[in-house]
Amino acid sequence: MTVDETWKKATDAIRQAAQSELGITKPGRWKVDKQTWRWADSVKAKVREKKSLYHVFLGEKTADNWRKYQEAKKAAKKAVAVAKATHYGDVNENLESRDGERCLYRLAKIRHQ
Repeated sequence: MTVDETWKKATDAIRQAAQSELGITKPGRWKVDKQTWRWADSVKAKVREKKSLYHVFLGEKTADNWRKYQEAKKAAKKAVAVAKATHYGDVNENLESRDGERCLYRLAKIRHQ
């Protein structure tokens, strides 16, 4: 076996491991799953308000409209971060229990079938 063949096998193994653990994306696709299904109604309302203020800014580009949009953007970002932290906090608490450990093994078993 030559050095080139060994190198090719090693790089292929690394790529396969990375692909199986991290997944792959399609070229030219910037969409990221933000898991909006777990957002509360208050978070959705703040995101909608931010979006509507952005469209108001696009219609009339003034400093006041930009400031309002920036404030709404900051509030929406904070609300999303709080919702995400709350969700993952609950998940981590669940996983630390004995039942959570069983659930984790069940998920791993289902994923690798």
